Amino acid sequence: MPTLNFDDITLAEGGEQPLANGFGGFNWLQAGIYNPDGAIAGYVATSGQNLLFIAEAGNSEIAGYENAARGTPLTMIRADAFTLESLNLSSAFRPGLTVTVRAYADEAGAHVIGQKTVTVGPAEQQNVSFLGALDFGTFLGAQRVEFNANDGNDATFDYFGIDNLTFSDTANVVLNFDDITLTPGGEAPLGSYQGFVFSETGVYQPDGAIPGYTTSSGPNLAFIAEANNNEVAGYEGNPAGSPVVITNASQFSFLGGNFSATFRAGLDITIRGYADEAGTQLVSERTITANFGSADQFDFLNGEFSGLHRLEFNANDGNAGTSDYFGFDDLSFFVAPSAGAGLSGAAAFGFGPESVGADPFLTDLATVGQLVEIA
Repeated sequence: MPTLNFDDITLAEGGEQPLANGFGGFNWLQAGIYNPDGAIAGYVATSGQNLLFIAEAGNSEIAGYENAARGTPLTMIRADAFTLESLNLSSAFRPGLTVTVRAYADEAGAHVIGQKTVTVGPAEQQNVSFLGALDFGTFLGAQRVEFNANDGNDATFDYFGIDNLTFSDTANVVLNFDDITLTPGGEAPLGSYQGFVFSETGVYQPDGAIPGYTTSSGPNLAFIAEANNNEVAGYEGNPAGSPVVITNASQFSFLGGNFSATFRAGLDITIRGYADEAGTQLVSERTITANFGSADQFDFLNGEFSGLHRLEFNANDGNAGTSDYFGFDDLSFFVAPSAGAGLSGAAAFGFGPESVGADPFLTDLATVGQLVEIA
């Protein structure tokens, strides 16, 4: 993971300068670099000679730092998503300085996704991790991070220093289900796939027999398995009518996907995200409306589904007489770096006992006479 120690900037002892945009691939606000010489006892570099400091924390305008109003947070910004992992933090002047660090899903800072509050003392260089023990949310997939110690009192000095800031690039993981081998019209239950665990989910290769299912890329899509409240062979893990459930032991953020209604137009699908795998800590809920025969894209880029371990899709309206089936494709995620890579081969996908080309789903629907219920 990249580490910013700011030591490749040449400064004399006691020297300081604004940190230029572009350093480390970020734009910076209220950011200065300082080579401590002992004049400010609280500033101590963890490694090398330099550290990063907040520029106008004393609520005074300082020449060279006019890019943001005095008293505003030290801020790092970039367009490519990143995850702040750790840093060393110390107060410059006073003990018990409270520093609040916030992560945002956007460069403008409109959508906060995580926060951690730290109390530090002078020269402490406390090692702070952002991979856990947060006030709330996540630092996964941020585009902006702010560091703020402003207590609103112009008489106090809220300066702090940072060194050895580590971060990682956050890759966009897309699940398109096209690496699962199926024959046209074939389907199979989906279990473990690319680091995620699915329940009440199948993978299907549309052949026109069910005209509503529409892929957004490649031949395959995933679908809700027992939306009609009928038990289907191979999907006995949860009661019929249960939602699609997607879990991951690693924290993730859901960015969006393509959804298609199968039998009727205007199908409402409720998406719920949870901070725990058990589904007891609701983070966010949104209802979308899928259309028959089109793979409509829905994006959630403002961080509303960040910091998850569980995701649910549910269209069950409680009426056993309606067909609440839907398909989904090209699901997009940020996944924490500790997530394991998916295995290759059929075993990795957790197929059930049915052969990949078999179609018990179609057989079940034909049995209950629902193939004709296309609205």
